[in-house]
Amino acid sequence: MRKRVFLVLGSALLLITGYMAGVHKPTVAYAGEPVQGSVPKSYGRLVAGIADQIGTGLVFEDAEGVIRFVSMTGMKEGELARYDKTPTHGGIPKSYGHLVTAVVNPDGTGLVFEDAAGTIRFVTITGVKEGELTRD
Repeated sequence: MRKRVFLVLGSALLLITGYMAGVHKPTVAYAGEPVQGSVPKSYGRLVAGIADQIGTGLVFEDAEGVIRFVSMTGMKEGELARYDKTPTHGGIPKSYGHLVTAVVNPDGTGLVFEDAAGTIRFVTITGVKEGELTRD
């Protein structure tokens, strides 16, 4: 008799556990209205698309190395100047090379540069160098 009670209770417990584990509320993501905008060709080449706290953005670099952050609507969100010899506040040296990509982490947006010698530099959005890799 005890074996049957344990068998019935065990089966019921497994059935309830299986049901609870299998029942998930589906998450459906609906696309919003398509966004229309325009970006001047003078902004240069598209380097990266990033998603941060304020939404999806695009990162451009022009021929002079100026980096521009643009929202999906085409509105310029920010700009980073590049300099040769005289440091500018918030600027990035041209010697770092060309911008390869941009990344977003909990601490903020970071930029990845590679110069002609193959040195890869990780730089914060404020222009502070966080790390450097050399290639052999």
